[in-house]
Order: sequence, then C-alpha cells, then structure tokens
Amino acid sequence: MLYDFNPEQPPTAQPVKLRTVYERWCQSAARSEDTAAAMERSVRLFETVLGDRAIQLLTRQDGDTFRSWLTGQATTTKTARDKLNWVKTLLKYATQDLELIPKNPWVGLAIKTKTTLVRRPWDKQHLALLFGHDIWQKGVMPRVKFAGGPAAYWIPLLALYTGARLSEICQLEVNNIQRIDGIEVLKITDSGEGQRVKSDAGHRVIPIHSTLLELGFMEYVEGQSGTTLWSDLPKRSGKAGGFFSRFFGDLRKRLGIPSDIVFHSFRHTFRSALVEKGISEPVIDRLLGHETPGSVGAKVYTHISLISLKEAVESVDDILESTPLAIFNHSISDNKH
Repeated sequence: MLYDFNPEQPPTAQPVKLRTVYERWCQSAARSEDTAAAMERSVRLFETVLGDRAIQLLTRQDGDTFRSWLTGQATTTKTARDKLNWVKTLLKYATQDLELIPKNPWVGLAIKTKTTLVRRPWDKQHLALLFGHDIWQKGVMPRVKFAGGPAAYWIPLLALYTGARLSEICQLEVNNIQRIDGIEVLKITDSGEGQRVKSDAGHRVIPIHSTLLELGFMEYVEGQSGTTLWSDLPKRSGKAGGFFSRFFGDLRKRLGIPSDIVFHSFRHTFRSALVEKGISEPVIDRLLGHETPGSVGAKVYTHISLISLKEAVESVDDILESTPLAIFNHSISDNKH
C-alpha cells in the first residue's frame, strides 16, 4: 500500500497511484456495481495511456494527452467525455477529500460533445398512434417474452404519467406502490435487490395519476403474488429494462414512429406538460428526480407537500384525452394472444 488511509494520520508524501485513490473512493461511500465498474474502466484506460504515474506527478499536459487519446478512441464524444470525467472525479476526490495533492491539475479540461440524436417529446399524433395499438385498445398482450406480458400495457403509461425512467419503472416492486396520507404513490428507491437510482435526488415519491387508477392499476398491483411488479418481464444481465427497451423499440419502428421519439421521450413529454401548466421548477425537479439548483439551505429546507405533488401530476390530465384506453383487468392480463 503506497498510502496509509488512517484518518488519524496526516497524508504522507509518498507517491500515490490513481488506482489506490479509486479503491479508497469505492470505500468512502455506497457505490453501485455499475458506478464502480464504470470508474474502474476509466482507471484502466488512464493506466493504458499514462502508466502507473503517481497523481502527485500529473500535469495538465498529461490531461490533454489523455483527453486527445480518448477522443481518438471513443465512438462518440459523449463516451470520451464520460471517461475523462470519471478520472477527473477521482482527482477531485484526491484533492478535496484526501488532500493528497494541493490542486486538481485537470480542472477545466473538457470534451465538447456532439448530440447524435436529439430526442423530442411525444406529440399527440404519435401518442395516438402508439396507444391506438391493440395492446391498449383491446388488451391484446404481445406474445414476445421481452414485452413482459401485462408490463407491455402498464410501463409506457407509467412513463407518460410519472416521467420516471424506464429502468426505474422496470425495477419496481409491489411494495413500492403505496398509499400515503390517502394518496397512491410510486416510491422510486434503491432499497430492493437490484434496484438502483441515478443520484440521491432520484429517491422520490410520485403520486399516481387518476387516469392510471381509473384504468385499474391498483387492481393490477393487488393481483401480484410475488415481489416484483412485473413477474413476466425478464431481466437482461440482471438489469431491469434492457429487454423491454428492445421490445418497445421494435414496436415503435413497426408503427412508423420517428427515430427521434423514443421511450425516454415520455420523460420529456411529462416535463413539458408540467411546464405548460405553470408548475414550478422545484416541484418538477422533485417529481423527475433532478438535483434542485440553489443554495444548500434551499435544498435542505424547501419542503414540497405530497398534496402539491399530486396536484402537479393531475395537471397533465389532457395528455391522452383523444385516445381512450381499454380498462385493464384480469381478463386482459391473461390474454396472451
């Protein structure tokens, strides 16, 4: 060990490798497997380009060398940027938390990204095209296993009326659907096995829109006997959402929906609808799981009631006004044809 991380001892002047900082970073807080793996891959790339150079010897020129190499190797500028940012995160940790170096030599180094596909919200024409499918009009569940049976009916609707990410919806467990103070809600959390959230702000409660209740969502939940909400939906490499994304992408293409309208566009649609209704940014951030900008005091002491969140969710009641849907019931959920 090149550096003694005993908190009672001051940092030594011995050389410290980036991998040592990475190991300490992993121990310093709860990290998901995906996060730790992504960071470790970037450390390996750093070692490929710059060797096992001690962080005390790193220069800004080294950062530029690494940045240039990443830009030449990556398939997209976003991928290169993400890998650079992972290493910069470790250098920031080494500087601010461990005080191993007086300043981060790579501060300000960046890779400008080029957007390859601009996602746009769903418009009512394409929402009507999608939800005009027999899945939602006649309760005909797809035979393909990637659709997850009843999941094919509910997951797009939940995305549309909650703004939640596909992975967040696909990992829901039955106990994540609760009634709090008389209001039915989804709880987005990482407390269950295999559950993950993108950030601390991702832990949240989202009131369930009355349209979903009228369609029979709570009855569907009550009819589940297992832990997961989607017992027929397989996981891809242990992750929720991978196979469903494949199913939905195929369905979207068959319906002739443009390539810039994707599943994640439901999230944009929900946010746009909230903005059009005049909902405040702090409420929108709370519903979508975004970090609220502003001072620490604003983040810690600003309280948004569940009633206020419910009113905000209900304000988007006209998203699907022109597309009546089949009410989900057990006869629909058993229909695999």
